[in-house]
Amino acid sequence: MKKILYTVCSANHLAHCKTMADSFAVHHPEYKIIIGLVDKIDNRFAVQQLAPYEIWEIANMGIPDFEAITARYSVIELNCAMKSFVAQAIFARDYPDILMYLDSDMWVHHSLLVVEELLYQHPILITPHFTQALPDNQHKPLERDLLRSGIYNAGFMAMTRSAVTDRFLHWWAAHMKEECYYRFSEGMGVDQIWLNLVPTLFPETGIFLHPGANVAYWNIHERELTETSQGIRVNDAYPLLFLHISGYSFAQPELLSRHQTRYHLEALPVWKKLLENYRQLVQANGYDTFHALPCLYTKTSAPSFGIMKTLNQFLQPLGVKLTKHKDG
Repeated sequence: MKKILYTVCSANHLAHCKTMADSFAVHHPEYKIIIGLVDKIDNRFAVQQLAPYEIWEIANMGIPDFEAITARYSVIELNCAMKSFVAQAIFARDYPDILMYLDSDMWVHHSLLVVEELLYQHPILITPHFTQALPDNQHKPLERDLLRSGIYNAGFMAMTRSAVTDRFLHWWAAHMKEECYYRFSEGMGVDQIWLNLVPTLFPETGIFLHPGANVAYWNIHERELTETSQGIRVNDAYPLLFLHISGYSFAQPELLSRHQTRYHLEALPVWKKLLENYRQLVQANGYDTFHALPCLYTKTSAPSFGIMKTLNQFLQPLGVKLTKHKDG
């Protein structure tokens, strides 16, 4: 059985990307790992720095209307849009039986065999942001924030080679050509908002509800982390599968995430230790070098204001500040 993990990111996130890939490879040496580079190498770094992982530049994937798409979107919008196209390219070129996606700011702590087992029943797996109601207060994020950005988190997805997956990716990619904007007032929340429709349009889809999956600031209220001799446990009952380290800034390491106001890191000792360790790993993987590299697909934009200023407060999975563009 052929298995592939892929991710997408621009050059400035490659240190995070390698950290994610390294953590996944520890538990899954049988997987090929592909980095869809939403950028250009352009002799700015040595590909060997990301070895043994393959780097596929998006310009070389034969994406329809590629130039129009790259001209249309901001960096974060373009990264989100490319997930579907990169998945299609991988299925077309490498023909994997299993294709799994993780955002570059994930950190894997355990085998994901449970995902593979569920793929025997469901050709597509996605995860919700949370499964229990958030506390009834005004701290960020609010439930309405997550309704606007998407019920399911697009930082994880698993698929099998199947007719259902082909139809899903064709449908998703079609919307990504012109409808992957951060424009909540128009009902557009990049690629993620479209996942709301997936369980209905593709009823074979499975909702992956494991408490150890996609643990992040948006579900801390229902998932307590404990350090044990067997590793990190969730609610004392489940292994931590993978963390989604969204909104964590190396410039402000005392903050859990700049996208939330519910929790102070000092009150979360396991999280604090994990983030300190994560920061060291990313820095060892070339953070200072990669972080300084601008995306060569960056489009000119105006300063953020109004609704876009509000959106900058939460759910920026690739850590890029949103801006309001001249075309909208």
